[in-house]
Amino acid sequence: MEFILASSSPRRKQLLSGIISNFDIVPCNIDEDEFKQIEKDPQRLAKKLAYEKAYSIFTNKYRDDNEYTVIGSDTLVAFGNLILGKPKDKDDAIQMLKLLQGNSHDVYTGTTIIIKKEHSIIFETRLNKSTVYFKNMSYYDICSYVDTKEPLDKAGAYAVQGIGKVYLKGYDGDYNSIVGLDTNTIKEIFKKYNLI
Repeated sequence: MEFILASSSPRRKQLLSGIISNFDIVPCNIDEDEFKQIEKDPQRLAKKLAYEKAYSIFTNKYRDDNEYTVIGSDTLVAFGNLILGKPKDKDDAIQMLKLLQGNSHDVYTGTTIIIKKEHSIIFETRLNKSTVYFKNMSYYDICSYVDTKEPLDKAGAYAVQGIGKVYLKGYDGDYNSIVGLDTNTIKEIFKKYNLI
């Protein structure tokens, strides 16, 4: 069985390597902004993007005779119904952190697994919701953190596994899902279909 991760994220690669040792990385080329303009609900959007990422790789390999499994994942940070993507610039990162500091917000991770096995094709899509709690941050704290550049390529302008963790009170839910890959769901689906 060939395994394919439809993402170039080093964090997802590291997390998936804790489940399976050999897999290919094939980044998908879907236009996420197109889907974000149509779907405003963060839960539905996280599932939709995970599905589209996996499906785009699956359709390229569909005529391949080998058995394979494609893993698609998408993680969204949402403050209420406001979806916080990667900041456009430093000012945008500062505005996001001003919103999040002293508050809680939700992190949704969609997972789609497509399995081509024994003349059948199986689709599984799931959603994980976690809640993250921020400490109060002064404007100086926010600017100092943004100056590290860590927030600039992270959804919601922070990394739970990086420098940003010092500004967090804690979380409810699954740590790996917050980082970017719902490893518990992946293990559960792999076991269900005897892939591991």
